This record gives sequence, C-alpha cells and structure tokens, in this order.
Amino acid sequence: MHGLLGKVVKLLQQTRLEGLKSNFSTLVRLLLGCPAYGSMQVVRYVTSFIKDEKLELDAVFGTTLVNAYAKCDFLDKATNVFERMKGKDRKVWIAMISGHGIDGQPTNAVKLFNRMEKEGFRPNEVTFLAVLSAYGHGGLVIEGMEIFKSIVCKYDFSPRVGHYGSLIDLLGRAGMLHEVHKLIESLPIKGNVTAWATLLSACLIHGDVKLGECMKHVLSSIYTEHVTDSQIHS
Repeated sequence: MHGLLGKVVKLLQQTRLEGLKSNFSTLVRLLLGCPAYGSMQVVRYVTSFIKDEKLELDAVFGTTLVNAYAKCDFLDKATNVFERMKGKDRKVWIAMISGHGIDGQPTNAVKLFNRMEKEGFRPNEVTFLAVLSAYGHGGLVIEGMEIFKSIVCKYDFSPRVGHYGSLIDLLGRAGMLHEVHKLIESLPIKGNVTAWATLLSACLIHGDVKLGECMKHVLSSIYTEHVTDSQIHS
C-alpha cells in the first residue's frame, strides 16, 4: 500500500507541474489510506498542496484531514485544520471530540462538545458515544456518569447498547466492577454479550478472579442459549 500511495503522490506532483487542478475526491481518497498505514508523509504533502494551491477546506475534505491528523497523533495539526474550516458540519465536530478523547484530553473533548452546542449543532447518538469514550480514556467516572444522565434528562434521548457499553467500559476501567455488574443486571441489555465481555475484561485487568469466573459462566449461558435458539429456528 505504501507503494500505491507513493504513486498517487507522484501523480499529484505531475498534475501540479502540468498546471492541472486536483479535485477534492482525489485528495480524500489519498488521505483515507494514510492513518491505517502510518503514511504521515502523505498527509504532510497533501497539507502543503492545499496551502500552496490555496484550496478552501470543505466539510468532507476537512473532516477527512482532521481524522487523518488525529489518528496519526498530530492533534495540534487537526485542531489547526478544524479552526480554518468554513461550513463545519456535525461530523467534523465529532472527529475532533473523538481525537481529544483518544489523546487523553477528556476536558478539551467536553469543551468542544459544549462549543458545538452553542454554535447550533444538536448532538446525536454518535456525538454522545464520542464524549463518553473520551471520559473513559480519561478515567473521569463522575463526569462520565453526569453526561450519561444528561443524555436521558436534558436531551430526552434513549441510550442504546453502544452508550451503555461506553458507560460499562468507563466504570470497568476505574475498577468499579461490582457496580458494573449491578448496572448490567438492571438494564435491558443484560443479554448482550459485549456488555458481559467488557466486564470480564475489566475483571482480568483488576484481578477479580471470583467475579471473572461468574462472568465466564454468564457468557457461556448466553452463548448456549443463542446456539439453541438458532437450532430451533433453523
């Protein structure tokens, strides 16, 4: 893949020398291959290309560039692109919130979340996931619980499996294993394999052998029931 990206860069260089304009779709496709393969040199080249050609960052291309920088651990550059963008959409806000969360900056992620609201963007389920994940990476349990409550009370939003999963992950990271156990038992996702597997993983990390064995039993029961149901309906 590195060789292919190199060829695309050479093609862009040739296009530039010949005085032809590259369209955003070409640059977007190039950038999409960068984070997964660590091709930061390509991101730098494209950034330079945009600056030299005085190209205006639209919502699609700007969001792709922000994601590329954030995933390559260049959050300062992602922020620079974000602030320069005109016509921001909700996707680029979510990209920046997620970037701060992954970088271990939950406070900045929440500041962005609040700013996003002030600028007229109503958060959706993906936004809430990004914020909850940021709290999880930062280990901010109380704050994470508060934002989870606000999802229900302030925004009148019904949390989905992913949101409960993020809350479970947050509590599990903090070692609040028995609280997680009670939470799962009280929720409509008690039959969800991912929820129990997340708790089992936390048990292994924090060395709670007894609860871990209990989780193995629960997961085994869920799997057996799933197989049985599949056989009945086959």
